[in-house]
Amino acid sequence: RGAPHVAADTGHGPGGAPVSAAEIAGALPDDRTALLEYVGGTSGAPTTVFVVRRSGVTSVALDADSLTERARRFVSLLEAGRDASGMARALGAALLDPIADALDDGVTRLVIVPDGALHAIPWDALRLRDGFVVEKLAVGIAPSAAVATELWRRRAVRAAPVRLLAFGDPAFPAERDAGAAADAYRSAFESTGGLPRLRASGGEAKLVARYAPRSAVLVREAASASFLKRAALDSFQVIHFATHALVDEQSVARTALALAPGDGESGFVGPGDLAALELDADLVVLSACRTAGGVVLSGEGVQGLTAPFLEAGARSVVATQWQIADQTTTRIVERFYDALARGLPLSEALREAKLDAMRRGRPPREWAAFTVVGDPFVTIPLRHPAGRPWWAAGAVALLVLVAASAGVRRARRRLGP
Repeated sequence: RGAPHVAADTGHGPGGAPVSAAEIAGALPDDRTALLEYVGGTSGAPTTVFVVRRSGVTSVALDADSLTERARRFVSLLEAGRDASGMARALGAALLDPIADALDDGVTRLVIVPDGALHAIPWDALRLRDGFVVEKLAVGIAPSAAVATELWRRRAVRAAPVRLLAFGDPAFPAERDAGAAADAYRSAFESTGGLPRLRASGGEAKLVARYAPRSAVLVREAASASFLKRAALDSFQVIHFATHALVDEQSVARTALALAPGDGESGFVGPGDLAALELDADLVVLSACRTAGGVVLSGEGVQGLTAPFLEAGARSVVATQWQIADQTTTRIVERFYDALARGLPLSEALREAKLDAMRRGRPPREWAAFTVVGDPFVTIPLRHPAGRPWWAAGAVALLVLVAASAGVRRARRRLGP
């Protein structure tokens, strides 16, 4: 990881093929987009940011001591709902002001490759000289410049109507669902507040399903880990999870999505299970707490819940950086899908949702938690809900469940009795 990813020909994409700086620059979608890769210095060396544009690559050494501690303090203040304006400006001055000359007025979109503690920063909430970043720029996060390039290359051209799958209000695992793995996950969830029912999440799943011409909504017992693992998912362009999540920044083994148990499944879906899915989704939404976090590995980014979905075939993941409330989440999610239905790319749609929250006087704690990881420039041909037949989601859901049952039968035949 570091300078070679951008400055030389030794960066590698997911398939292992070398990716050069020229290829990264050439893969940028337009002249109003810039990629920023931050590389933390070692042995007292300064942090360096590489700025990639179609016109070439420049690098700037940052006079930014104690970035790690300042980044953690900033996130703590935001999550607690306290005044973080001073820290927001200090980090903006340290991380973005020095590259202002490399970003002319034509740049309106950033793809940021963080390093170390910078992965936790809600970049939209940093302050420039004349306002929040979100007021000026649409921002997306990439695990590496090489991964971003690979995702842009494999962007699909869709002809069929959008299919959307939404999980909400799962019937969470109860104590009777015993087992060593389940007990370990349950214990970890208990330490962070347990698994109370998320009644509003069922409404959120139904809300987002109305934006797709073909959709399936799975709630309560149907919103199961068994379905997720065994159904044919590669026909869904959007997959939305409104549920609980556990992300441990020290151990990937204590990271999971919580869905309903049954059919031999505990209901806890770990990173390995997610990476084994076969997806062809343009967007996965993890509408749960702290889903953007995880273990930070040098050169590989954050290993938590977002990386496995990208590995499984998703092109982008919308996730959160701290605990979120049901009512707040539903409003932001609705505005996000509304902007997607107007044809905006992911990062710009999420920016619109955040600006709406700002116009309503909501604090950064509510809107800055959401981030796009992967390809932020995907567009999804959703449509506004008006005029949609009431029976459409149920009909598609029935077809999906039938397909899932067939998939389970095939799996059982392969595994034997």
